[in-house]
Amino acid sequence: MEAGDVLTDLIFLKPDPKYAHEKPYRLRYDPGEAIPRTNCETKVQKNVTIHDIRGKEAEYTLHRNGFQVARLDSKLKPDDFHDRAKVKSVYYPELKELLKQTLGAQRVEVLEHGIRKRHSEFPISTGKDYEHLQPTSIIHIDFTPDAAQATSSQILNVDALAYNRLQTLNVWKPLYGPLTDWPLSVCDSRSISRTRDCIATDVVERVGFTENYQVYYHPDMRFCYLSEQSANEIMLFRQTDTEEGYEQGTYVMKHFGYIFG
Repeated sequence: MEAGDVLTDLIFLKPDPKYAHEKPYRLRYDPGEAIPRTNCETKVQKNVTIHDIRGKEAEYTLHRNGFQVARLDSKLKPDDFHDRAKVKSVYYPELKELLKQTLGAQRVEVLEHGIRKRHSEFPISTGKDYEHLQPTSIIHIDFTPDAAQATSSQILNVDALAYNRLQTLNVWKPLYGPLTDWPLSVCDSRSISRTRDCIATDVVERVGFTENYQVYYHPDMRFCYLSEQSANEIMLFRQTDTEEGYEQGTYVMKHFGYIFG
């Protein structure tokens, strides 16, 4: 894959009048024949431009665009990231320190981490469970503001009301670089509206549930990626922010994987 702007097909939620009286949902388990696993249908948007920000990284910031590129030279080697204990004892503290410096945050907590490694046949299904998480193909936002605060309280023991501001971020990096296969793309937060483009969706596990946003396509959206991303370049991108103006929907973010056309 060559660097530069590209055209590709993106997958969004398909608008449906039923959502006026029926909340969208997805089940992360097989309920058998009792109920459908989801009431969501998707829509493929053809030939969407993904803008390459390589060489212009400094022009994009969390405050202005909802994402930015940072550098983190971790002590961990690529294979070390498969050792959860090492990631938690070494990488988590490195990441927390970087985020404190970048955001001026009083406190930083890490919810979880995962490794995505594309199967050679993905996105064609093999009919079997994959060993690793695969690229995300449907555009979405991981948390709604309510879900972010509930998760912070229930899992991280963070009282959001005790702080002036609560931000939920994703941090994404390749284990090896330069990355040319299914790179991450993000949407410039100035080009998306929560009230216009997003709908809260229940994500249900066998025990418990959370809430994310599914996203409708709008031609104003501007998508970006960092070509040939190296292992020490990390992409920070915002999911939610309680500061006035960000939570209202202009500055929400999403992420997804894709194949370039």
